[in-house]
Amino acid sequence: MQQTKDPLAELRDLHEPPAIDAWPLAPGWWLLILLLALACVAGLVRLYQYWRANRYRREALQELSGLLTRWQASKDDLAYLTQLQALLKRTAITRFPREEVAAKTGEAWLAFMNRSTGSRDYSVGKAEAFIESAYKPDAGTDINVTQIHRLAESWIRRHHPRHLAARAGGRR
Repeated sequence: MQQTKDPLAELRDLHEPPAIDAWPLAPGWWLLILLLALACVAGLVRLYQYWRANRYRREALQELSGLLTRWQASKDDLAYLTQLQALLKRTAITRFPREEVAAKTGEAWLAFMNRSTGSRDYSVGKAEAFIESAYKPDAGTDINVTQIHRLAESWIRRHHPRHLAARAGGRR
């Protein structure tokens, strides 16, 4: 009998291919990196535009804080309300068309404040001092300056033309 050779012994060892390098990147990865970089740049540009567009709000809030500080020192309600009205009017004229804002007083002004924030926070009952301060010299005697200050701060932070557009679209 003849001894048979093991056929597997004649096989050579397996040679593994070299490891795939991470560099250079495939074209798809370059495209993804480019798209992510463009998205980051676009996001930063939008953030900068938003920051610049709201500069007037930051300045108005800073001036509002100064008004409260001066009121706390003097406790002169009428002076506070008069200066507050002027500040709110300047802020509104900065953001909205002058023709739409400048002539508004009294209840029309409060209605505008409600519409521009999409709320009912500036109703005649809550914000009556906004109306009375311009016409009655003794109106400031029984007002809650802290509440009026919070309402003014809220309006400065929340007003936006989109609220007016939404209301106009809803009436049609």
